[in-house]
Amino acid sequence: MLKIDIVTPTKKLVDGVAADSVRLPGTKGELEILDGHTDLLTLLTTGPMTFTKDGRERKFSISYGFAEIRNNKVLVLADTVEESSEIDKARAQAAQKRAEQALMGTLSDSDFKKQQLKLERAIVRQRIIN
Repeated sequence: MLKIDIVTPTKKLVDGVAADSVRLPGTKGELEILDGHTDLLTLLTTGPMTFTKDGRERKFSISYGFAEIRNNKVLVLADTVEESSEIDKARAQAAQKRAEQALMGTLSDSDFKKQQLKLERAIVRQRIIN
């Protein structure tokens, strides 16, 4: 049995919850963590994160961070995390449209990257809504 903690710079969303498996958006692809997984420290990218317990799944949208897996404990440290039940679909759709419109304009390299990240987050948020 895994234990999971999910932490952002401003709050702890999940604290020691038991899980059968955890799926994380790694920078090289999706990672699935099961009981007995070897120790691992990995970078995370923007994407969906899920964990299951007794067949029930909880979904989250996360933006960049790290995950540490050690002794059947998964610690996720991410810039932003939202649980699917807390996501406002209309707000996510509006954010996607704003980012798409901004990307059609002339932007500096840093502004282009910011809008790309906003677009990625908005798309992931919509994808995980129940």
